[in-house]
Amino acid sequence: KAIEGLWENEEPSLINPLINLLGQDSSEKVQAAAATALGKFVMLAEHKKLRSCHVSKVCQALLTAIGDKSKPLEVKRRALEAAAPINFPDVERAITEAYQSHNSKLRVSSIYAMGKSYNPSWLPILLKELSSTNAEIRYEAAGACGELGEEEAAPHLIELVSDLDIELQLAAIRALGKIGGTEAKNCLEECLDDPNEVIQQAAEQALHELELGEKPLSF
Repeated sequence: KAIEGLWENEEPSLINPLINLLGQDSSEKVQAAAATALGKFVMLAEHKKLRSCHVSKVCQALLTAIGDKSKPLEVKRRALEAAAPINFPDVERAITEAYQSHNSKLRVSSIYAMGKSYNPSWLPILLKELSSTNAEIRYEAAGACGELGEEEAAPHLIELVSDLDIELQLAAIRALGKIGGTEAKNCLEECLDDPNEVIQQAAEQALHELELGEKPLSF
């Protein structure tokens, strides 16, 4: 809980203590929470709000955790998800290795990480996984398509809006709101008439997000 409470804290002085917890704490939960908290600094780095010396330190700690065979699966997953936005070849390699793993949970995290990498080169994999037999992978693939924001994904997501799995429907609707474009907008407007109120509300929220993204910035 204490680590989770540090999520809003952006002080670089927390980096070393978090790295120590990730590497040495006896609790799996504490290690996993430390990895997630380090993800906050990864996001700061992506927005150029963290010095490069801190970035490399955080990245190395997360990659070490990912590659450590003795680390619990949950810790590896959180470390991979946290490292995803870092534009380093080693991170891309770690995502690929996790995707090629025989462990379905690790593969789920790799799909999530592909979205958080904001690298459109992952899109072909994500589009393929939208039809996976694993519901969790399909769900994460839909979300990751939304994160990448590539309009090429829109027709594939539109198909999922009529899926029997309500969670997958909602993930597809949220993703369409992030992607935008005419096809996405038309689909979301049709969802406003869906008999399911949950679908209606999700579509309304997605349209709101879509419209915010379309508005020109005023200075």
